[in-house]
Amino acid sequence: MGNEDARFVALQNSRNGESLLAGNMGEGVRMARDNPDTGVVVRLAGDDRPWNPGAMTGGRVWAEPAPVAPVPQAGADIILPPEVLAQRAAEEQQRREMEKQAEQTAREVAGEARKAGEPADRVKEVIGDVIRGLERDRPGTEKTTLPDDPQFRRQEEAIQQVASERLQRERLQAVERDMVRDLNREKTLGATDAPAACLLRQPPRLKSGSLPER
Repeated sequence: MGNEDARFVALQNSRNGESLLAGNMGEGVRMARDNPDTGVVVRLAGDDRPWNPGAMTGGRVWAEPAPVAPVPQAGADIILPPEVLAQRAAEEQQRREMEKQAEQTAREVAGEARKAGEPADRVKEVIGDVIRGLERDRPGTEKTTLPDDPQFRRQEEAIQQVASERLQRERLQAVERDMVRDLNREKTLGATDAPAACLLRQPPRLKSGSLPER
């Protein structure tokens, strides 16, 4: 688990022979998520680091964390939709809450394990269960897409295409209804005027004994 005063907690075992040192539990959670094959050790107090990380995570070599790429800020010419802003705020709040709970749990587990003399593997197992439980309990989140994101544009194009097809279908249905109505009206008018038309087409009757003038 760490030294005798439990200033370090092994959060994740190493599968590539390397270990990373996190300054707090929130940073450790992010490192474990971004580096699933690298061991992660969390420093709970002080400013030094363990001299033998291999005994804690199995990764004997200290690795340098990858630089965090700056998050591009939305320019003045890009107006984020309200739902995107709300999603970002909710994700940030959930992340902070998860890191806070994970760090508090890690400290409690480390203190209890130190008093009870539990092995390091048990400590890592408990902390891992806590973090996985927090991740599982989080509401489903989706990747935030920006207006200039290709995925966002494809979604917008698909929505517009569906809306256009629906509008065309509604227009065709309206034209079809108008044609049926006009056809029924013509049939009705034709049936009403049929007797009069027949009378007009009948030839005049001749009286007996009379011949038509030539």
